[in-house]
Amino acid sequence: MATAAEQGQLTRARLMDAAAELIAERGWGAVTTRMVAERAGLRPGLVHYHFHSVTDLLIDSSLRAAQAEVARILQPALTRAGQDALAELVQAGASYGTGPGGPGQGAAVFVEMLLAARRHERLRSALAGMLAGARAAVGQLVQASEPGADGPATAEVLLAAFDGLLLHRLLDPALGGLAVAAPLRRLAGIPEVNALANGAKDDPGPYGSPRPDRPGR
Repeated sequence: MATAAEQGQLTRARLMDAAAELIAERGWGAVTTRMVAERAGLRPGLVHYHFHSVTDLLIDSSLRAAQAEVARILQPALTRAGQDALAELVQAGASYGTGPGGPGQGAAVFVEMLLAARRHERLRSALAGMLAGARAAVGQLVQASEPGADGPATAEVLLAAFDGLLLHRLLDPALGGLAVAAPLRRLAGIPEVNALANGAKDDPGPYGSPRPDRPGR
């Protein structure tokens, strides 16, 4: 039987899951306490018991979703080394949001929170810190792959390119069919021979789906 603390954590998680769904579906400014409670199947009073306000719930929920998205993009690359790691990262960015129906819930939440961050300092500060950590990790991959390269600058350009691709794919999911892996590799300075040896393709399938030439992913 769950303790009171464990039950409280489960309730918070249900509320944050519901809030993330609604942010993606309705937009940040349209989400209300009652909507979240109904989606989570909980009493409205529990929202204010666990969070100071609906805004605090939206901030915590969106940060949680963003952390999951960043990890989903970076983690495969962090398990590799050298230029293989950078090629893996580029492949992840090239195929992000190219699944059936285009970018998913996490991508939509990320875009909504970028806009909301201009109005909420706590969200802006936390998101800036999260993205700084991502840039630092990518910068280390760049420098390990290409000694002497400007890791921070390359990381900023690559991650900005990923963001731009995501925004365009949200507007037009058909753009996910474009072969952008090779241009991104050139942007990152990854030799084509290395990228092809790593199994990267210019026409990637949905990120996270196994590819025939790379079993077990």
